[in-house]
Amino acid sequence: MLIENKRLIFRTIAFALALYFFITNIILGFYVLKAGSWGGGLKFLTNWNLLFNFIIAICALINEKDSKFISYYFLLPASMVLNVLVFLLYWVIKLFGGFGAGESGWSIFDVLKDYYMHFGTSVFLFVEVMFYSKAFHNFKKEFSVFGGIFVGYIIWMEFFVQVNNDFPCGDISCGYPYLFLNDLDVVRRLVFYLIVLILGTVSWIGCRKLIKGPGHSLF
Repeated sequence: MLIENKRLIFRTIAFALALYFFITNIILGFYVLKAGSWGGGLKFLTNWNLLFNFIIAICALINEKDSKFISYYFLLPASMVLNVLVFLLYWVIKLFGGFGAGESGWSIFDVLKDYYMHFGTSVFLFVEVMFYSKAFHNFKKEFSVFGGIFVGYIIWMEFFVQVNNDFPCGDISCGYPYLFLNDLDVVRRLVFYLIVLILGTVSWIGCRKLIKGPGHSLF
């Protein structure tokens, strides 16, 4: 009973946070970076990540009431990898100034939100998977979900977001939600996407090893 109460408390907190950021970032379109208005909050990969975390948080609460409800498990590996990618890409690119000038006049609340969106989400999801859910059981199905998200976001950004926005602008183009992408031509963007895919695959292997243990296969 104590373990079940801890799980319920944890999942309730995770859901409350996910709901807050779903409303502020995705519905209302607030985010730490500035970009054109077309595409709303879903211009940014971080908010795609928050959306999947929100879906999983809802499903985890349903599982709390019905332990046989596990159909969301196939989303967990892709979401874990997406969390890792958001964490790595955001902080590395920010470190090298790829997002432009940093925000000034941030309150402590703004700083905490930034850390939650680009780190805290990973902590909550990894705790959920390690202690309360199961993941990495069907490589083809689960990796296909990650591949679909990866390709889907690139198509969304390349053929919809960039085309319909004229801000921010870089040396080569305008409209990509991340400033540094507007400084890259097509070839260099493709190279960047390939690097991210490789990083995602390595992250997949690392997450699987963490969850399944060292005695299991890489995939």
